[in-house]
Amino acid sequence: MATFRGEERSMRVAWWGVFSALLSALLLPMAASAADVTTVRTESFPRPPYSGATYYVYERSGRTICTKLAVCNKFNKCETTYVPGAFRAPEDTATGEPYGTTPAVPIASASLAKHVCLTRFGLVQR
Repeated sequence: MATFRGEERSMRVAWWGVFSALLSALLLPMAASAADVTTVRTESFPRPPYSGATYYVYERSGRTICTKLAVCNKFNKCETTYVPGAFRAPEDTATGEPYGTTPAVPIASASLAKHVCLTRFGLVQR
């Protein structure tokens, strides 16, 4: 009986080793490619009278690679500006913290070419 339990234990250890190796092999490429993921988040600022500025901040590897600024009036007519890297207009810098933000969301690789900010500055292939 002792031999059977010993064999069972060694079999569990062997399977755990195989499982750990498989798990590492699957997760390691995901961790390496996580640095290449492009994300987008927003920051919103009020603009007088009755308008607002929304910044779409594109980031990769923890760095801001492109910023889209959309300034819209009360009739929802918008002017859009694209700037490489980090950008904030002086009037929004003077305001301080944004009054609204959204968390960074990964952009699917199939959708990257749809983002003008990324294609305009050669940050993604069309």
